[in-house]
Amino acid sequence: MASKTIDNVKIGMTWTSYMGSVQGVLESSGMWKGETWKLMGMTGIAFHFIVHKQICPSSVTVYEWLQKHYTMMDRIGIFSEAYQNYNDPKFNTFEMSRAEGVKRIKESIDNDRPVVVWAPTEVLEFGIIKGYNDEDGIFQVVSCNDESPDPLLYSNLGKSEIPFLFYQIFKDKTGVDKEKIFRGSLEYGLEEWREPNSTGPDYASGRNAYEYLVNALKNKDYDLFGLSYILSVYNDSKNCILQYLGYVSNESAEIGNLDEAIALYSQISKKYNRMAELVPFKTPADESIDDEKIYEITSLAQECLSLEDKAMDVISKSL
Repeated sequence: MASKTIDNVKIGMTWTSYMGSVQGVLESSGMWKGETWKLMGMTGIAFHFIVHKQICPSSVTVYEWLQKHYTMMDRIGIFSEAYQNYNDPKFNTFEMSRAEGVKRIKESIDNDRPVVVWAPTEVLEFGIIKGYNDEDGIFQVVSCNDESPDPLLYSNLGKSEIPFLFYQIFKDKTGVDKEKIFRGSLEYGLEEWREPNSTGPDYASGRNAYEYLVNALKNKDYDLFGLSYILSVYNDSKNCILQYLGYVSNESAEIGNLDEAIALYSQISKKYNRMAELVPFKTPADESIDDEKIYEITSLAQECLSLEDKAMDVISKSL
């Protein structure tokens, strides 16, 4: 019975579990070395802003994984292959998909490449598979919220409350001109800002996501845990954008003046930090929050919409 574990695989320090998992895999594989904010910016995922109409915590992960995850990696010259299937009991061949997934993940581990996977633990976040053991029929995993997570049974791959079988294998790297990365990531950010919805009418992206956020707060029709969670995630993302724009401004010889956008995102980052402070993460869903805090969050979100709209206009003109 074969087994192998890749040592010292760690998830990156970001609230965006997909990119934290990617960073852990790429660093382990020798394909990335650098700050998390830089990876968030270069891939473009820092510009994701998705909100459910009732602020469901699922907001941050509801987008088209296969295409976007592939193109995020391609943007920085990482060749990857992703697979996704829905674990529907009506499907006749899902077990074959799972068996193929187990095989391909093990092959990647044998090649010293950990694998990004959806929900390797009970937490509905992305994580990493870093090893396997055929005798016990288990994968060793790395989780974003547990330093010593339980192993994942081969037979439980693709089983979760949101039962998607998703894994991404990272195969090789090619050099990409930094100006192309800068331009591609900022163009993607503009696309995300202008995108009307994520995957359906219950979720809005970019500029329209602010409308969903503000309306849910004004109507007092929202998930409190979801609110605390997405504000923590997007607080981190907006700060990554701020740092990334400063980096692009200093390093690019082709992108126009970003000083105004940087100043605007500095304000946005501070306002998100305040919003996240008002509703700390892990606030119980059944706990109430006083109207004054909700009023302040609503006002700050409206201010951020105006500021971010202006910042995106500046970025558009710089390209």
